[in-house]
Amino acid sequence: MSKLNAEERKARDNQRFSQRVDERRVKGEDVVGYALANEKAFKFLTKTEKHSFKERQATLAEEAKLKKQQQFELKTQQELEKAEAEFTDTNQ
Repeated sequence: MSKLNAEERKARDNQRFSQRVDERRVKGEDVVGYALANEKAFKFLTKTEKHSFKERQATLAEEAKLKKQQQFELKTQQELEKAEAEFTDTNQ
């Protein structure tokens, strides 16, 4: 098997992703979900699928941001409770 140069590898990979996206589209699977999991497939989406991709990506980013904020608030609350418990223990 001969070695492929970078341009040939890129063309081969693009062909594979294009084929995978088309197969999923024909089967009725979630093509946008596939592109979210593997961003190399993004360029093979249709215009409406790309729009849906960006909406879902923004939603996922917002959910991740909220989750991170909630974890931070929980950690802060736990540290505050721990500090208050130590303070009350030393006062008694």
